[in-house]
Amino acid sequence: MTFSITPELFNYIAITFGRFKWQLLAWSAFFFVLFIGLQAQIQLKTPTILVWIAILILFIAIESLVVAAFMFFFQVLPSTREENAAWYQFYRTIEWCETILFTILLPLPVILFIYAFIRLGAI
Repeated sequence: MTFSITPELFNYIAITFGRFKWQLLAWSAFFFVLFIGLQAQIQLKTPTILVWIAILILFIAIESLVVAAFMFFFQVLPSTREENAAWYQFYRTIEWCETILFTILLPLPVILFIYAFIRLGAI
């Protein structure tokens, strides 16, 4: 089985889960506000678990924002609507750049949280 990441695959995923993009944006905003509120409450004597919960909330907010952006970017592929060969090639280049970018961005918040968790010795 060959698995390849293409703009068409991302388009299919974005169309499949596109109905959740506004909810993800709302959750992202909620988690950012929650993190800002918790950050104001964190003092030097705050238990470590509460600090980690605040950091987890921040990374959840970032991840939901990235996933929502992914859905907005790949909901429609402009190259599928273009008839002119030059514009088609231009749009395909942009779509491939977005594909490469989101291939890196989608797992990045999770990887950074795991790295922070391991690096700061919480394990």
